[in-house]
Amino acid sequence: MTSKPKVEVAREHLTKAQEEAAAGDLRDAVQWSFASLEAAIDALAEKHGITIGEQHWRRRDAATELRGKGVLPKDLSDLHQLLNEERKAMFYEGEDPDLGELSIQDVISEVETAVRMAEAESE
Repeated sequence: MTSKPKVEVAREHLTKAQEEAAAGDLRDAVQWSFASLEAAIDALAEKHGITIGEQHWRRRDAATELRGKGVLPKDLSDLHQLLNEERKAMFYEGEDPDLGELSIQDVISEVETAVRMAEAESE
């Protein structure tokens, strides 16, 4: 079985996050947003020679590095960390997601920016 390009995975997960948010399912919207952001970071990091592996903290560092290189318009490392922490709290501790001052629409908008950047660089 051949893996899909990360940029395609990022878009599919973003679409799912948008659908879940529209349906009012914050838990699933957070999970799919996190997965989409990770796939977008993976796609951009690969394009720019940044090694990640499977460690979440390397994706967080890559997001900062991608901003430093001017690839991303802002550093998405804090968003990545927030979504990762909320994902863990939901699934391991049974907590409701707490996005702080962000709405799920804010989160999805930020993730969509990363996905669009990854798509633009894959063309």
